[in-house]
Amino acid sequence: MLGCLFAGAVGAQTNATITLASAQAVRSDWSANAPPVDGWETVTIPDIWTTHWPTFDGVVWYRLEWDQADGSQPVGLALQYLNMAGEVSVNGTLLHRDLNLVDPLTRAWNTPRFWVLAPPVLRSGKNELLVRVSGLAAYQPGLGPITVGPVASVQAMHEWEVFLRHDSKVFGIAIAATLGSFFLVLWLMRRREVAFGWYGVSMLVWFVYTYNQIATSTWPFTRTEPYQTASTCLVLLFSVLNVIFVIRFCDRRFPRFERALWLLIAASMIGLLLTPHESMALHRGLLTLLACLVIILAAAVLIVFAWRGKQVDQRILSLTSFIYIPAAVHDMLAFTGVLRSNFYFSDISTTITTVAVACVLGWRYSRSLQRIENFNNELRGEVNAARDELAINLRQQHDTEMAHARIGERLSLVRDIHDGLGGTLMGSIAAIENAPQNASAPYLLGLLKELRDDLRLIIDSSAHQAESDSNLGEQLIPIRHRMSRLLDALDIACVWDIDGIDTLKLPPTRALDVLRFLQEALTNVMKHSGATIVNVKVRRDNAALQLEVADNGRGLGVEAGHGAGMKSMQSRALRLGGQLRVDSSPGKTVVAIVRLQV
Repeated sequence: MLGCLFAGAVGAQTNATITLASAQAVRSDWSANAPPVDGWETVTIPDIWTTHWPTFDGVVWYRLEWDQADGSQPVGLALQYLNMAGEVSVNGTLLHRDLNLVDPLTRAWNTPRFWVLAPPVLRSGKNELLVRVSGLAAYQPGLGPITVGPVASVQAMHEWEVFLRHDSKVFGIAIAATLGSFFLVLWLMRRREVAFGWYGVSMLVWFVYTYNQIATSTWPFTRTEPYQTASTCLVLLFSVLNVIFVIRFCDRRFPRFERALWLLIAASMIGLLLTPHESMALHRGLLTLLACLVIILAAAVLIVFAWRGKQVDQRILSLTSFIYIPAAVHDMLAFTGVLRSNFYFSDISTTITTVAVACVLGWRYSRSLQRIENFNNELRGEVNAARDELAINLRQQHDTEMAHARIGERLSLVRDIHDGLGGTLMGSIAAIENAPQNASAPYLLGLLKELRDDLRLIIDSSAHQAESDSNLGEQLIPIRHRMSRLLDALDIACVWDIDGIDTLKLPPTRALDVLRFLQEALTNVMKHSGATIVNVKVRRDNAALQLEVADNGRGLGVEAGHGAGMKSMQSRALRLGGQLRVDSSPGKTVVAIVRLQV
């Protein structure tokens, strides 16, 4: 018999589609397996039985009849929903029975049903449909629309109902879970995106709540009432999260209002948890209306803030409020029974809003990337310009450094000539002036040879700066001999204190600086001091080299203290890595280089 019930053959269909709009209904207890004989009342389908039995919890039997002109041809039977659980029979044959017809009830309230009726279940003439519905008064118990007619037509209607009541809900749940998690991760990675963080949390709450739309059991609860209480708490929580998101998205903060709203929602949840069963319907209804009003308020606030401001993304998102508000109003009227429907649009409107929020986020980041690209292009142009300018500056700097190098070389040459050749020449002139009778031809020839040797030293040191190190002791010998002879000619006794430099090797330029320093210091003694004794120290102590020239003359005057010779010694001291120290007073003058490392 049941095989005939679901026969796949569909013959020519001549009957029109019939919507069963009237039924007989009667109450019975939870354990009844058959309807009572008496007490039947006429009701309109769809029916919510609390409109005529306001506080009744239990079982209601619905009996519907229709006339079938030709019972030999299969017909389709579609039932949009029954709330909460039940069983369906046609002409005494059981078509379907939900798993739990007592608490915890099977949650069949959003499950469309479809059957193909064929002989012998289907009869020509009068046919009877008997539906048992188990429900609780607090949750809109009753029976939804019923359609009988051609199999193809009724099946098409059924498939549309399945799409609306199940498939679209699954799609919305998937969107809420996916984008909610995405927004939450975005906030965790970029804490500045506070608004999207709030929206991510609200979407995860909405995901848990809208699972109620497709759930067929009360898991994880053991009864229907705690399950529904949790659903109401979730929609309350979602409503306040939605308000906070709107406020943050519009770059606003209202601390007192937000605190008051959180306190109101928390108190409402606690009150709902403490509500006794007999007051549950009223209390749950009031709180659900409160949540709807808060959601409508959030949508209205978004419209106001968005169009008062000038941000395009806020205005774009506010357009979804014109979908959200009508959906919330419809659901509120359906929940209160003003509209005879148990189909709700909030999940669809929320899905649209969620996709819109994702589009706004994409638009924001697209704008940000465009700004970054523009900045990169500007930066690239500035870098190229800076690079060209730097190249010009480097060329100019190179030319300047080359000019400075040439000037430095000339200045170094001038100082070498001044300190070396000039010192020797000054000493020779002073010797001849002091003892002109000694200016014989051999004597003058010797002076000229000394000048030649000094000039050769300058040339050699300039031409062979990169050659290997030379022995300082060996290079000091001719300078010592020459300067001692010139000092002797001026009646100035010269005492040389030389120690530890026999094996000291220095680069040519450093060695020349040491020699020229000593030569210039001794030249100053000859020219300015009026001394009778001069002491020269050239001592090596481990890694330190001591250079010092001390005399017993009148001291350095203004001319000697600020002349070219003193500046030359200062420069040489710096090049050698030491510091020039000059102590001058009547009767004693010391010129030395301190902290000189070799």
